[in-house]
Amino acid sequence: MNKTIGYFLVGVPLFLGSCGTEAQPAEESMDAVEQEMEEGPDVEAQAGEKNGAADAPEARSGEASPLLAKGEKTSFAFNKAGEFPIHCEPHPDMQMTVIVEEGADISGEGAVEIAGFAFAEKSLTIAPGTVITWTNQDDVKHNVAFD
Repeated sequence: MNKTIGYFLVGVPLFLGSCGTEAQPAEESMDAVEQEMEEGPDVEAQAGEKNGAADAPEARSGEASPLLAKGEKTSFAFNKAGEFPIHCEPHPDMQMTVIVEEGADISGEGAVEIAGFAFAEKSLTIAPGTVITWTNQDDVKHNVAFD
């Protein structure tokens, strides 16, 4: 028997056998896709994808968001009491301060618009554990950077 044909006769059943074992996960993932199409996307995951609040990183000195195009959002969680000076890296004249203190009126979630080369708030006092989401309304890219 020719060696090439022998390898083919041995290799094909092994290959086909391995394909059969991979079909199971593919069917399971298709079931999950069909179920999501029927039920709609997970609301909590969808909210996190829209504004990043669900997975907001903790606000820390030296941290910065990526540059945000018009309509894009970024979020940070403020878990520790204190003052957080903030600026835009490409436009350092854009500044604001987030003050985190117990008993503040704003808790849970808050929002700040970025428009006209400025943060809508010069100062914002919030309770610990609050997530702030910034939305860029300018045609120019901005970011949120912590001093």
